[in-house]
Amino acid sequence: MQARMSFMRKLLRDKTANTLAISAAAMVPLMAMVGGGVDASRYYMTAARMQAACDAGALAARRAMTDDTFTTAHRQIGLNFFDQNFSDGMFGVSGRVRNFTSDGDGVVFGNASATLPSTIMGAFGYEQFNIAVSCTAEINISNSDIMFVLDVTGSMACLPNGSSCSSGSSSKIAGLRTAVMNFYDTVEAATSASAQVRYGFVPYSQQVNVGFAIPRVHMANSHTYQSRVARYNPAPFPDNDAGDTVVFSDATEWLPRSTSNFNSTNTDHYRFRTGGSAGTTARNFCLNTLPGTRTVTVNGVAQTWQVFAPTEYVTGQWTGGDSNNRAGCRGRVRKTRVLTTADVTPTFRDWVYCPVTTGTASPCGVTNPAKSPAGWETVNLSSLYTNNTIQLPVGTDGAMITQTWSGCIEEPVWMDTTGNYSPIPAAAHDLNINLVPANEAQRWKPALNSGVWERRDGNGNRTTANVIDAGNQNTPGFTCPRAAARLSEISRTDLQTYVNSLVATGQTYHDIGMLWGARFISPNGMFAADNSTAPNGDAISRHIVFMTDGAQVNSVENYSMQGIEWWDRRITGDGDQSREVTRRAARLQAICRAAQQENITVWVIAFGTTLTQNLIDCASPGRAFQANDSATLNAQFQEIAQKIAALRLTS
Repeated sequence: MQARMSFMRKLLRDKTANTLAISAAAMVPLMAMVGGGVDASRYYMTAARMQAACDAGALAARRAMTDDTFTTAHRQIGLNFFDQNFSDGMFGVSGRVRNFTSDGDGVVFGNASATLPSTIMGAFGYEQFNIAVSCTAEINISNSDIMFVLDVTGSMACLPNGSSCSSGSSSKIAGLRTAVMNFYDTVEAATSASAQVRYGFVPYSQQVNVGFAIPRVHMANSHTYQSRVARYNPAPFPDNDAGDTVVFSDATEWLPRSTSNFNSTNTDHYRFRTGGSAGTTARNFCLNTLPGTRTVTVNGVAQTWQVFAPTEYVTGQWTGGDSNNRAGCRGRVRKTRVLTTADVTPTFRDWVYCPVTTGTASPCGVTNPAKSPAGWETVNLSSLYTNNTIQLPVGTDGAMITQTWSGCIEEPVWMDTTGNYSPIPAAAHDLNINLVPANEAQRWKPALNSGVWERRDGNGNRTTANVIDAGNQNTPGFTCPRAAARLSEISRTDLQTYVNSLVATGQTYHDIGMLWGARFISPNGMFAADNSTAPNGDAISRHIVFMTDGAQVNSVENYSMQGIEWWDRRITGDGDQSREVTRRAARLQAICRAAQQENITVWVIAFGTTLTQNLIDCASPGRAFQANDSATLNAQFQEIAQKIAALRLTS
């Protein structure tokens, strides 16, 4: 009995077997912990994937909207994107519900829900989890600079199919106006309240009108133009001034028998009677009446004739006729008159057509007589910048005319000898989008279209030699489009006024339009102070929207920003027409590359014309479009506006 009691005590005190019981009891909370972790992980993974699908659908639906209108098609796009990212039954969910709506103001709302079955946690009474997500997407533009480079050449007055041209409501330029306005509306509707969105415009043809946007310090005071110089014959009285009284004759001469016949060339007017009372009267008239001072008109000019006493009555002076009518009267006559401006001013002779440098006293070797009218020596371009007018000695007979400056310019002179623009030569200032002139040669020059001419020889052939003629040389083709507008925030009313003022005229020089679009928007260069930062301190997104309706059209007889190419030869070196076209196409590529190197996105739209490889290569990757009609142009502008906008999730 005592032995049995001793065993029981030992068993009671022995703890070895307790481990199994304790382990069995611990399994319950351990299963709860592990199961909770597994199911919680599944829950969060499923919810995250559903949230991503919701976000993707909302972004896709909003991206597809061209304005604030949300359609069933946009909803379906959102659903499709959701389904691609979260298919029905994924992770074992059931009861999946998803939908996308809009508030009508351009904001897309999405929501989705589903039931996720549990795994281990089902043993503890948690058989499923309800998952619900929501999302919101809207387009919101932060700081953006948008520079429109717009082809406003003559073909823009035509219909998109190239037929009738009248600048009417169906013309390409009318379609352009509408597209720009809709672009503006799209961007403004998506602009953040704190953002800066600026617009600039460069209408281009064979010129761009940018002179009034260039700071005065960067405009030249002198330049050489293909012009003309007047040549003059000496003045009759080169040593006198107008108002001087000059004696141009003082001699003895025969006098007429009537004071009304002074300066007559008829001999009969100088015959005096000799016999009888008539002879006595004639003698008295000669000796007593003729002496004195009289006004005599000679060739329309009044002269003063002074007949000195004594005069002499001479018989038998004349032959023939009545023998009683052969006497004459002679005396000393001094002839004087007051000089007019014409008397002391050299008279116009002809023109010398040649390259003329302003401010030059003897341009093209022409040295005129003293007191010739003022010529090129008086011309200083600085006077132009005061009131936009300048006096040029190219009017009728060398007279001064008033040239009113429209704002078009000539680029700094660079004589291109190779056509190689990769890289852009350091001396090619007319290709430098960040040019800040350091000297007179690098400054821009006003285009003086009233003072430039071509030169042809007597056979009508173009020549670079000086040409002398009376004034029959041709003037070059010239057009100056609407003044460009630098980047600024602009009201819709002001924008409408601006685009309505665009006029279709001139030929197509793509390179000069792109050049000044890039200069206006570049964060470096002449306008860096305005373009490098925004007031809110955030980054600026920069875009050039380049629209053209035609292939490049150049003429060596146009007055462009490089002068008159056949005579100035700054692009071709030899005035060759095909070389100018080739090199200007290559220049466009160089400028587009330079713009993209400044982080500027270049968008290109070919409107009513073929999207050429040259235009495609100018655009940033994937940013070239073709629009064959106004509706497509409008849609392309809308698409660009949407892509410029920053699409973002707001919740």
